[in-house]
Amino acid sequence: MEKDISEIKERLEKLEKVVFGDGVKGIPATPKTGELDFSLNQRAFTKKYSTDFNGQEFFALVLAYLSGGDKLNPVSLSDIKTVWKSCKGIIGAPYASTFSTRAKENGWVDAAKDARGSYVLGKHWQDIFKKHDQNS
Repeated sequence: MEKDISEIKERLEKLEKVVFGDGVKGIPATPKTGELDFSLNQRAFTKKYSTDFNGQEFFALVLAYLSGGDKLNPVSLSDIKTVWKSCKGIIGAPYASTFSTRAKENGWVDAAKDARGSYVLGKHWQDIFKKHDQNS
């Protein structure tokens, strides 16, 4: 049995070397606001940062794109819907109002206080990337 475990460990190390390169174990870190490339066009940005996202995660990501990652910059729902519509093929689902509600419940977004019908990024908006890092 000890030999089997040793063999499994060797195979796992080889696999990790292929997947992660040079034997580096681990998962890429959650991107920080400064690491996100907001200069990309909306489709490229959405495609690059949205691997396996659900609707509420997409909502927060689109808001982050439009606000440039600035938590104080309000973005109108109509602007979010416009980007959503143009990225629908990447997102894979039409916009639904439940996405904003769920994103608010998770602390990723909040309603803008000074601008009715607008949203701002929540304190924990970058948590949208964590679930996907852990499941990679």
